Amino acid sequence: MTRDQWLMVLRKCQSMETLDRVMEHRRYAENYFLDAEAFNSAADHRLAELTVNKLFDKVPAAVWKLIT
Repeated sequence: MTRDQWLMVLRKCQSMETLDRVMEHRRYAENYFLDAEAFNSAADHRLAELTVNKLFDKVPAAVWKLIT
């Protein structure tokens, strides 16, 4: 899957706790390494969206500073 496809899947997560659970589950999936970069990028993007409670096509640099 591509980054954008993963982002659409991860947008179903409405809280950071749910996103964390999905990320943990995905890390132990047997085909994780096939698209790990795309998944991690989409997960970081979704984390930024949840942090400021807005949807972004491209996350602004100021928002990335809020992510720890």
